[in-house]
Amino acid sequence: MYNFQIGSMVVNGQLILFASFYLAGWLMLHYRLRGHQDKKMIVSIASNAFLLWLLIWKASYFLFHPQEVIAAPMSLLYFDGGEWGQWIASLVAIAYSGYAFRKQSLPAMLWLDSGVWFSFAGWMVYQALLLMLGESPSIYALLLAGLGLAAWTWYGEKRQRGEAHG
Repeated sequence: MYNFQIGSMVVNGQLILFASFYLAGWLMLHYRLRGHQDKKMIVSIASNAFLLWLLIWKASYFLFHPQEVIAAPMSLLYFDGGEWGQWIASLVAIAYSGYAFRKQSLPAMLWLDSGVWFSFAGWMVYQALLLMLGESPSIYALLLAGLGLAAWTWYGEKRQRGEAHG
């Protein structure tokens, strides 16, 4: 995808996009769960799930290209499993977070709510950055912005009626 050069260091652009995804999701959970008694635990589970996702995504290159990795193990630092690796990592992260919520006896609706908002915030920031880089069509970004506005409005109304978490 992209590489950014900072001085003599080259940074993988996809890692920056995924780090921004995580940061936006993390901030959303902090905002959503303010005052919630299990906030630290939920944010910790989300952080661990994201780190697990990142590790599996990078390591999935070995799953799809074992001969290349055996021949040059450093290739794991530079390559990833691509879109298939992202799907596998996502399924594992979802399974992990569901297991962690269940183990801590947290409600399934809280797990679903936290996961949706974490993913939604991260995805919006990810898409906005893709738009800024010229990778996302403008109409797509406008539709996403409308979806975001509709979700915030719906959440605000639910919160005023006392039906929302956070």
